[in-house]
Amino acid sequence: MNTIQTIKTRKSPESFTEKAINMSNLKAIIEAGNYAPIFGKVQFTVVTDAELLNTINEVALNMMKNSGNEFLEKTAKIPGYHAIRHATAFVVLSAPGGNEPMGFNMANVSCAAENIQLAATELGIGSRFMMGPIMALTQEPIKSKLRLPDDYQPLVAVALGYVNGEFSERTKEMDNIKYI
Repeated sequence: MNTIQTIKTRKSPESFTEKAINMSNLKAIIEAGNYAPIFGKVQFTVVTDAELLNTINEVALNMMKNSGNEFLEKTAKIPGYHAIRHATAFVVLSAPGGNEPMGFNMANVSCAAENIQLAATELGIGSRFMMGPIMALTQEPIKSKLRLPDDYQPLVAVALGYVNGEFSERTKEMDNIKYI
């Protein structure tokens, strides 16, 4: 698969299978993230521990249910809804100082997340960019288990796992593009 095919083929699955990602593929995916055009510091925390993944899901769901946001509360009440989509690997991208006013940290972690997603797609692994569960990562007992460096705050995450079915090229409307 070439780069353009990989971009067009990437998808954000609603759920992943139970099949674990082998460490060789997981390392390749995370290293690809670290090759992103990062102009600051980014911490990659890769969670594969089933108990911690379950805790992240439970805390995120509880926060959604009590958020005061009608959409989040309604989503969390859907039978079988899983906030991290049954990911077998959950990559937390953090930066020192969190989301600072100029947005550089968010740009850095987002570029890294995109590389992670493209590498995963190339290897036949599904990925989903996530910001919803981020607040759960700042709560105990999750926060201390992530062992982030001092002053680093989670900004985005990428859920990873295998999906049922094949990857196929998507089509998108292109009416939002202007050439001058």
